[in-house]
Parts: sequence; structure tokens; C-alpha cells
Amino acid sequence: MPRSFLAELAAPGCKVPVRACELASSPVWLFASIGEYPVYDEVAYDAMIKDERRMGAYHDAVRRYAPGRTALDIGTGQDAVWALAAARAGARHVWAVEVLPESARIARKNIERAGFADRITVVEGLSTEIELPEPVDMCVSEIIGTLAGSEGAGPVLRDARERLVKPGGVFIPHRSATTAVALDLASATLGEPPAFPAPVFHYVEEVFASVGRPFDLRVVIEGVQDNPKVRERSYVSGAAEVEPLEFNGELEPEGVDGAELTFTREGRFSGLALGMRLWVAEGDEPIDSLYQASSWTPVYAPLSEEGLAVRPGDRFEFEFTTAMSDDGVHPDYALVGQLHRPGGPAVPLSWSSTHHGDGFRQTPFYRSLFPAP
Repeated sequence: MPRSFLAELAAPGCKVPVRACELASSPVWLFASIGEYPVYDEVAYDAMIKDERRMGAYHDAVRRYAPGRTALDIGTGQDAVWALAAARAGARHVWAVEVLPESARIARKNIERAGFADRITVVEGLSTEIELPEPVDMCVSEIIGTLAGSEGAGPVLRDARERLVKPGGVFIPHRSATTAVALDLASATLGEPPAFPAPVFHYVEEVFASVGRPFDLRVVIEGVQDNPKVRERSYVSGAAEVEPLEFNGELEPEGVDGAELTFTREGRFSGLALGMRLWVAEGDEPIDSLYQASSWTPVYAPLSEEGLAVRPGDRFEFEFTTAMSDDGVHPDYALVGQLHRPGGPAVPLSWSSTHHGDGFRQTPFYRSLFPAP
């Protein structure tokens, strides 16, 4: 029996048909990539806090670098998690920056309740627009998105290094990179069209509302990264890195990176699962969102509606472009490549994903996901 069906969700000024699925019976399903937009809620915060791998790595790094230092926490959130962690670890003073007024208000209460109001100052606003009394010794932030720079970590932390942190100051996290692996989508979903479960509709609606219109929003795939059986049938190549971000080095958030994927088994190549690797501190083993259970989930980059037959040894060569959108913070992404198979011509393939572009139903994938009335 088909698991997907048509439903409807709200967008500014209109209703939008959407492909939906039953959560309980769908091994793999879609979710909106929400970190790039102001749509976090208690459920999203809770998922982050319960991510033991993420939280453990950050706690270890903060305990290592905070004692005796002044610190900046960018995007402290209502719980002021890393500002409090730095103060408890012995930081002399912490400036906790939060752009959402309500989150800043709650953060102040939580800091006061914890007894650190004398050592943590909440600064309301964007880190790129605030000033501090003096440069700090270290900066901690959790603005890594589903892709390495999708939440604006590149330009935001570059600005922090130039204006808010002392020369040679420490940044947590240390490094991140976007990762790519070839995906057989039909094998992942067992032949069903990918769809949103009804309980996540409101996240899609809030992303549309934040931009002011429906558009081809970035989507992530749930149910693959943390299930070895699903990964085995879905990933048909090794992984490659693009978009490297060196937070403790030369930080260049825009650029073009070349990469190549070699197919390791037969399948139908429909697109890429894009994840990220994150080194929270220098010398750490990276968190890898393509292969580990995480609150970061792989983005799906569709390349072929039907899927292209591939065999071991076939190659996909591509260039991955990161360019800032007109807000100067959130990247637009584009990919252009060729599939090379023996005995035939190279097949050109491309994908693009803007932060708030005008296009809607621009590709077969999105026309299937949001069918026209």
C-alpha cells in the first residue's frame, strides 16, 4: 500500500499542495533544513540538547579552553548553555550574544538563577553589529548548520575574528567541512516518493513565512544517517569534502571546490546526500553527520529524477560553489558536474540551492514534492 499521499500546508497568501507520508510506516522521510531561518522551537532545542555526541564534544572543548579567559558566546540561546559552561569552567567573563529578544530575556533569567549574573553579560543583537568593551580570548558558537556554512558560520566568525577576538584567540569549533556522498533515493525510501510527515508541516510553513513566499527550500533526509542497513542500501559511493571552513585559520567562506566521488556498488544515482564534518577542538575526531546519529541531518541535493544506473568504478566529478546571498550571511550553493561511465558520454548534472531564492517547483523533485494544483 502506498505510504505517501497529498495534503496541504499554508504559505503566505495561499495554500500549497504537498506530498505527505505516515511517519510510523516511512523508513525515510523529509524535514526542512531549519537552522538557516528563525524558526527554532522547544522541539528543535530539545533535539540539540539531547545530542550527546555534540554536547559532549563542546563541553570538553569549553572546559579545555575557558579557564582564566574572557569569552564570547555567539547565539547563546535561551538556555545560555555555553556561556554558563564557560563560566563554570573558570572563564573570567563571558559576553553572551543573542539576536532574539525573547531568548535573550529568558537567558538573563537562567543566568541569574544559576548565580553567574556577575560574570555573564547578555548582549542583545547580531554579533556582526555589536561592540564589546575589549577583545576576548576565546569564542564559542553553535552556528554550524546541516552544511558546514549554511547557518552563516563563515562570515559571522570571520567578523568575530576581525573585531571581537584577540589575535591568536581560540575558536570553538575548530574546523568544519561539507561532505557529499552519492545517494540512491529510491533504495532509501523503498520506492516511495520522498515526503514530509504531517507533524513537520509547520516547520515548512514557518520557513516559507520567514522568506515571505513559497520557494524550493532546502530539505534534509531523516532515517538514513543512524541506520546502517538504510545507509548500506542508500549510499553508493565513498564521501568527499567541500566547503572547508578553518575557524582557527584563514577563514574563506566563499569559493569553488572540486571533488570526485567513485561509486562502490551498483544502484541508481539520483543525487547527493550532503552532510558536514565538525572538529569541535583541534585534535578531536570529527562529528560526521553522514554516518553518525546527530541533530544535524543530511541535506538531499537532487540530480536525476529517475536515477542513473551506476556500477563500481564509475565516477562523478563536480565543482561545488559557495556564494553569499544578498543578506551577506547565509550562503547560496550550486553544484555542476559530470557522471563518467565506461562506454558512454559523460552525463552533465547540476543542482542549486539558494537561501531565499524566488524559484518554486523549478525541478522535477520539487514539482513532485509540491504538486501544482
